[in-house]
Amino acid sequence: MRVLLLGMGSRGDVQPLVALGERLRRRRGYAVSLAAPADLGHVVAGSAVDFEPFSFDLEGPLRDGLGRDSLRGSATYQVREARLMRRVMADRAEALADDVTRLVAGADAVVSGALTFDLVDALLAGAPKPHVYAIFAPVWPSAHGESVALGLVRHHPSPLNHWWSSLAGRVALDLFRPAGDLVRMRKGLPRRTFRSYSAAANRTPTILGASPVVVPRAPDWPPAVRQTGFWFRATPEEGPTGLGEEVERFLAAGPAPVHVGFGSMPTPDPDAVVRGVVDVLRALGVRGIVSEGLSGLSLDRLGAALPPDVLGVGPTRHEELFRRCAVVVHHGGAGTTAAALRAGVPQVVVPHAADQPYWGRRMADLGVAAAPIARKDLTPARLRAALELALSPETRRAAYVLGERVRAEDGAGDAAGLVDAYLSRRV
Repeated sequence: MRVLLLGMGSRGDVQPLVALGERLRRRRGYAVSLAAPADLGHVVAGSAVDFEPFSFDLEGPLRDGLGRDSLRGSATYQVREARLMRRVMADRAEALADDVTRLVAGADAVVSGALTFDLVDALLAGAPKPHVYAIFAPVWPSAHGESVALGLVRHHPSPLNHWWSSLAGRVALDLFRPAGDLVRMRKGLPRRTFRSYSAAANRTPTILGASPVVVPRAPDWPPAVRQTGFWFRATPEEGPTGLGEEVERFLAAGPAPVHVGFGSMPTPDPDAVVRGVVDVLRALGVRGIVSEGLSGLSLDRLGAALPPDVLGVGPTRHEELFRRCAVVVHHGGAGTTAAALRAGVPQVVVPHAADQPYWGRRMADLGVAAAPIARKDLTPARLRAALELALSPETRRAAYVLGERVRAEDGAGDAAGLVDAYLSRRV
């Protein structure tokens, strides 16, 4: 049986599916292919999963100016990022619909993510093909603040949380629906309502890949939602780390550094962010690694002002690098947060959008980070205070203990078992 995994989105949407695909192939014997934007092939390369590139890039346009230009000049970043996501999905709707239509036709079962759930559901209307929904953040509406990414009351059950997270679901459907709308139009089907969208999600087997020690299971989630630990690729027992000689030399030359990077999040003024980061690291007397990412956090423009104990890097393997760092400063994406948790190191979370404020709050609640700093509020003074807390013995101890618990889980293996059980029943 051939299982198609749909990784539409950034690296954080693709990398967990690589882990699932490897477990499905090596432990369960499935033929597995993973479809993702063409410029994310490097995330799949070297795995046991066949890569099926979409006919478009995704990170390139964001890196080359679409994302940054869309955000520049305003503090209302979340509104602008929603508009950016709508534009990205609308611009690629036809290509995405054509690509996924072709790929689904050649698969026996499909695992979709948040950006492709509605599209796949439209393609499979009236078809008996199995469909599993994979999510990596607790986006399901719930009254329980600790278990819902988009709630209003953090620590207590409240109807406000359910109302607000349901409203967020309506907004998400509006952002992600262009390709599904196109397929329904081609098939002569009516445009989907939010009620029918919710009903489809409630009857689709869903797997949340987020550790229950971090995201408590909400009692009001529907039975269709099953939860596992985070999904990580199996780490080889020996062999090269894949970090490269320059990074290895830097790590070996002194104490563990602070890692700073905002992943796939565009940033309006990356040069100002880099200058502030370097100034704070210098003031604290700690070394640093700055990851450029789509934020464009490049050290090149600093020139002679660049201290020798700060290194700029491109894409790196977080699971290898983070465990050798003292602190991880990041944007609060689900995948990056999971990698930092597994590494057992303290964090500083600078949320940009969507579910990222939730992860920042959870890290603070669990004692492995200071309170999150919203991107628009990021200043050298706030970053320094958060780093001082992260570097304290108490925070380091809490991060180590939580990391042990996360490492003890095999989320990807458990998810593969759930997928296999569902497909076996369907067959």
